[in-house]
Amino acid sequence: MSKEDVNVDALIRDLTDFQKEVEVEGLLRAAAEERSPAEQGLDRIEQALETFKSFGLSGKDDPGDLRQLVNIGQTYERLSHLRKAYETYEEALTVADRLGETATSAVLLNRMGRVLSRWGRWDEALSRLGRSRRLYEKLGDEGGEARAVLNRGIVLHEQGNYEAATAAYREALERAGRTGNSKIVANASNSLAVLATIQGDFDGALAQYRVCLGIFQEASDERGMARAYQNLGMVHADRRDWNAAMDCYERGFGIARENGFLDTMAEIYLGRAELLLELGDLSMVALCCARARDIFRRIEDRLGEADTYRLLGRLFTVRGRWTTALGLLQDSLRLNEEYANPLNLAETHRDLGRLHAATGHATDARAAFEAALSGFRRLGAKVDAAQVERLIQALGNP
Repeated sequence: MSKEDVNVDALIRDLTDFQKEVEVEGLLRAAAEERSPAEQGLDRIEQALETFKSFGLSGKDDPGDLRQLVNIGQTYERLSHLRKAYETYEEALTVADRLGETATSAVLLNRMGRVLSRWGRWDEALSRLGRSRRLYEKLGDEGGEARAVLNRGIVLHEQGNYEAATAAYREALERAGRTGNSKIVANASNSLAVLATIQGDFDGALAQYRVCLGIFQEASDERGMARAYQNLGMVHADRRDWNAAMDCYERGFGIARENGFLDTMAEIYLGRAELLLELGDLSMVALCCARARDIFRRIEDRLGEADTYRLLGRLFTVRGRWTTALGLLQDSLRLNEEYANPLNLAETHRDLGRLHAATGHATDARAAFEAALSGFRRLGAKVDAAQVERLIQALGNP
């Protein structure tokens, strides 16, 4: 059995029982049986890194070994091998602490915080980032502080604490501006634009994303460019400018695939899937979801999996496969509750309400819509809240 077959089998095996119906299994197997060249190449890269690590290190506390460990960890992280990255950073941190390399320890703690946040391990992430910031402060490194504060903002953002996240982004922006670090300026501005998008300021977000994209292009920051194109695509989709959205997704995906940014590839797969659902073109939705689901499993991104289940639930709702759709949406709810992601939770309640409305269960639909509305209002997601209000009105009087 090939490595590709094993990955597809794992994709299907880990689905819950209701998802193992023939219709789901067949769709996912057919869609995911071919992995992209970028994904296939990662196995070879991982083998090379492991060989390099085993033969290239002296086994002693040596500054050269420390630099090598940091570089290997950064390469793993860049390619979304998060487990390997974290383990390497832990090893490097032990060496850095013994050598008294405070600056390197600060960098490593910051990167460990980023990896933990991508796993939804919020408290651990905030702890590492707090330690990183204190070390940067001790060193008088304001640029480093800006990076730690920015990553803290991202964790708070994912937890739905938008007020605190905004404050963190603005502090990072101010500090980065003083130190002249344009990449941190662009990343902080990009994060503020994401919040503006959620809160319905599409024009402001669009302008901000374009500025960020220009900075990333000038700095030759491929990851920044890929994410900026992804975010631009999402705003264009929110404005229902489908051609512009797809063009941005294609540009972002091309950069991500060329550089092996699996996380961004998966997120763009979901962006495409959602766009195609809005257009009523169902032919490629399963493919996009299956590819995204496979990547999210590899990088242990459970929230990404939850969003994949949500979109598959929408797909099966449109197909009239009510039982399958219900199970998928319930799985999405369970994961979003487990990892405390309020935005995705509200979106899933909304889509569950649509399913109940389509099957004539008005009471269940109203309850799901009310949960979604409450969530969107708490987050200040005005456009989404208004949409759910219209869905509730369409149900008529209880």
